[in-house]
Amino acid sequence: MLTDVLILGLARTKRGLIVAGMTTEADPVTGLRWVRPIKADAPLTLDDVRYEDGTLARLGDVARFDLLEPQPSPPHVENVIARFDAPLPFIRDLTEARRAAFFPRHLDPDPAAVLRRRERSLCLVKPDQIEAIFSYDAELERFEARLFPRIGKLYSEDGVPAGDLFWLAWGRRQLGEQEYLHLDHESLQAMVGEIYLVLGLGPRGGPLALGVHTIPSYELHPDDAQL
Repeated sequence: MLTDVLILGLARTKRGLIVAGMTTEADPVTGLRWVRPIKADAPLTLDDVRYEDGTLARLGDVARFDLLEPQPSPPHVENVIARFDAPLPFIRDLTEARRAAFFPRHLDPDPAAVLRRRERSLCLVKPDQIEAIFSYDAELERFEARLFPRIGKLYSEDGVPAGDLFWLAWGRRQLGEQEYLHLDHESLQAMVGEIYLVLGLGPRGGPLALGVHTIPSYELHPDDAQL
């Protein structure tokens, strides 16, 4: 079924790409239905989320996915097999005004269902406090990003690895020639504004930041996100 999906998460993992978003279908718990489009027999790649002109889909885009059938695999109950046999049709993107209205209205009422009880695997949250760390190991040529959100009583001293392609690209630019950069809540807010997170459970079951959304939106660089 051709379905318009608001892309809220676009993240890289060792097992492939994760795409997550909301449809216009109502959901009794989360307000709108979450979906994670997947292939039946292969991981997603960047080429699966390109438009006809070759550009990469971005967070906040509404794109049309050919969703075939749900394939829940608890806690990944949002999985839906999709057909990826053509460029992804772009429908529209959210204006700043619509973004500012959307995120506060669609916060998850029970993020612990994802982050603690593992009953489902996707949620949208607004951290009460958040810090970010970016690091680069020159010897291993490995760049890493980690977020430390506090959501009510939910907090982990280990933080949450960030897989969001665009946040990784933004952080890499902020890091520059440094090996380590720590940004506290006040610094982040001054740089990018209010932060909303799409948190999900990765392929191995651990939490992962699939989407970092800010009001106003920070500058996204799709080309950088492919590095």
